[in-house]
Amino acid sequence: MIRRKIGGSLFLRLALLVILTVVATQLITWWIVVTERRELIAKQFYSQVIDTLADLEGRLDSVPVAKRPAYLTDYNRPWLTQLLPADADKGRTFSTHLTDFETLVTSRLSQGMGHTPTVKILESPAQRRQLWISVRVLGAPYWLVVPMGRFRDHVVGSMSLAALLASLCAILVASAIAWRTTMPISRVVKASRALSQGRIPEPLDERIGSSEIRALTKGFNGMARSLEAAASERRLMLAGLSHDLRTPLTRLKLMVELQGDNADASGMLSDIDEMSGIVRQFIDFARSEEKPRSEPVALAELASSVVARFRREHLDVQISVAAEPEIVADPLALERLLSNLIDNARRYGQAPVVVQVDRDGDHALLSVLDHGHGIPPDLRQAALAPFERLAAHRGTDGGSGLGLAIVARIVKQHQGELIFADGEHGGFKVTARLPMPEAG
Repeated sequence: MIRRKIGGSLFLRLALLVILTVVATQLITWWIVVTERRELIAKQFYSQVIDTLADLEGRLDSVPVAKRPAYLTDYNRPWLTQLLPADADKGRTFSTHLTDFETLVTSRLSQGMGHTPTVKILESPAQRRQLWISVRVLGAPYWLVVPMGRFRDHVVGSMSLAALLASLCAILVASAIAWRTTMPISRVVKASRALSQGRIPEPLDERIGSSEIRALTKGFNGMARSLEAAASERRLMLAGLSHDLRTPLTRLKLMVELQGDNADASGMLSDIDEMSGIVRQFIDFARSEEKPRSEPVALAELASSVVARFRREHLDVQISVAAEPEIVADPLALERLLSNLIDNARRYGQAPVVVQVDRDGDHALLSVLDHGHGIPPDLRQAALAPFERLAAHRGTDGGSGLGLAIVARIVKQHQGELIFADGEHGGFKVTARLPMPEAG
């Protein structure tokens, strides 16, 4: 799961690549700096030893042999470079463990002196290390004692802080560049998500990002414009066709009614009413693609108004209000939604039909429950497609197959959820779960 999250985002991938690159670069740089610094210090140490030996030889050359021990006693200072007699190591405890730097110094001294000197390490109680090197001055053996405090091999302090600050700055700058690179892609993803929800997004800025991203943004904007134009043409076609059909249907109905007593008049009027209902659903389907209005809607009042209209048509429909949520929505679209659900319950279900208004946390619930057999689970998703009608009722119900498609589209436009469920005591229940505005 963690691996999937890390690899799932382009920004995270770029950020991880940047961090790994910076860390690897800093490690390589650190190794180069430490190696070069160690070589430089070893070279300086060797030069100091050689210069010190040359200086001591020059001094001791003018001092009689008998007076040289007294001279060295006056010359030597604690924790400075000293020249001690060959027996000065007697009674002292030395360590033979050399650090990498001390090993490098010993190798450099061996190369410079032409022989391998004896090297020992003496640690004082204060944990100060002294390097004892066996040398010969004017033919006599001595110990050259060099304090190692001045030649620390630890790269700390300002250098470590500088490396850390450089790494942080590099990571921040690179992360900003990565964010700048992925931001236009995120906008395209967000816009495509809105497009998949049936909403035409605002045109994206085609000047941001690299040439490839600008081309992607330009292509997406063109696709969105084409889809919007196609949807607009489809709406105009459906609305125009439906409007043109309503006029002759009205004339036909008027002519049938004026014929007086006729055995076929009732059937003809029923057919005309069904055709008018189909035309009305075409108009509703075309309107469902339009951008919905947003205004406060008292869901219980709206449901009561729609239920009262169906009761006037002698439909056995009841209403149950468990809560009175208020949402921000398009009231006409919600009326079409509830009317289609009740009409579907009347056509395919059994009375009584119950309209329920409730609340679930920060969502309002608008449900229609009938006591029929409902829709089989394997056909529920297909029933939401436009012009999809179940085989059991095909051609006999006077419907167009747009009722649930209109409902689904209205719910989607309001960022809600359409839920199919079997009733607790039998029947079939369709619920529109719609978000409520935040308390703020």
